[in-house]
Amino acid sequence: LKKAIPNVPFQMLLRGTNAVGYTTYPDNVVKAFVKEAHKRGVDVFRVFDSLNYLDNLKFGIEAVHEAGGVVEATICYTGDVSDPKKTKYE
Repeated sequence: LKKAIPNVPFQMLLRGTNAVGYTTYPDNVVKAFVKEAHKRGVDVFRVFDSLNYLDNLKFGIEAVHEAGGVVEATICYTGDVSDPKKTKYE
């Protein structure tokens, strides 16, 4: 795809220490995965942790930086942010 559309940045979601799964992986596995993904054409990594646990979020950010990718760090939330009267659990 990079050859066909070279000016379009490719992106993926990275679940912090969970990489692209639902379980925590060893640090070296996540770093190797991110490095390989970047080498194969992923430019932007949207990094998040489903529980907003900062250590996991920081690890994902650092793994992307080490691989040379672009980080979009994200925070997960729930609720209707367009209506300040609505609480988180309504």
